[in-house]
Amino acid sequence: MDFMKAFDTVPHARLIAKVEAHGIQGNVLNWIRNFLAGRQVIVNGTHSDKAPVTSGIPQGSVLGPLLFTLYINDLPSQVTSSVKLFVDDTKLYTRTDVPSGPVVMQEDLDNLQEWSDNWLLKFHPKKCSVLKLGKQHTETSYHMKGRSESGEEVSITLEESETEKDLGVLVDNRLSFKGHVAQATAKANKTIGIIRRSFEHLDREVFVQLYKSLARPILEYGHSVWQPQQKLLCKEIEDVQRRATKLISALSEKTYPERLAILKLPSLEHRRLRGDMIDLYKYMHGIYDTGNPNSSWPKPKTLEEIASSCINHFVG
Repeated sequence: MDFMKAFDTVPHARLIAKVEAHGIQGNVLNWIRNFLAGRQVIVNGTHSDKAPVTSGIPQGSVLGPLLFTLYINDLPSQVTSSVKLFVDDTKLYTRTDVPSGPVVMQEDLDNLQEWSDNWLLKFHPKKCSVLKLGKQHTETSYHMKGRSESGEEVSITLEESETEKDLGVLVDNRLSFKGHVAQATAKANKTIGIIRRSFEHLDREVFVQLYKSLARPILEYGHSVWQPQQKLLCKEIEDVQRRATKLISALSEKTYPERLAILKLPSLEHRRLRGDMIDLYKYMHGIYDTGNPNSSWPKPKTLEEIASSCINHFVG
């Protein structure tokens, strides 16, 4: 769900009231109030005229996202469905394969609409969309209030989509993540192409540093979410690194395992498995906050201890 000009429309008076309700008072509250008021723009050394501004959170600041989060922090309490918030990105989800599901979802959308009216933070219905997962779901449409081109208030049907990008990960309605793999491999290949065209002669050390810094992160971002189980998708990802390691002319005739050994690069499949084992170990030992206060597993202190324990627990 998308807010309309989210950071620009937060009213200062209501924001300060919410900040104060969270227990922030005294000098800190006054500092935040001063942070929001009396701001000017400087262009080529020239200050803009002062004008009273009663809304908006400065973007690009460290404090901005925190203030916005405080402002919308009570939003989940308005609905019975599950809600996930990440700055101005809001996701509302529930089961719709039961008779009450679609009804509850529409009621929650209405409640969010009422919340947005009360707190002067409007949703953008034309940029909100519905993603229905799985085969068993209803054909129900969902609606939110919006404005027509003439400014008249109308009911807008939310658009259904087959894929949505969620914090950089492309999610489809079958949770296959084929689209995400295709997008990531295309972007990584483009990056590797830029590296190849930028250097007439690419030595091993420079290649490894550039590849590890610029290309490999694209192929691994969020992998614990979209980790492919299909061999074809695993091959598509690995092929990017397989082709990239051939950029070193002295290694082009060697096999892929030989190139990896010489460059001291593990396969991408190995790195994903290692990452999953580390994540699992962190869950089991309470390093990740899982909401379970009764975890009695000992907590390792360093990443080296975690990696060592992963090997002992899951490989040895």
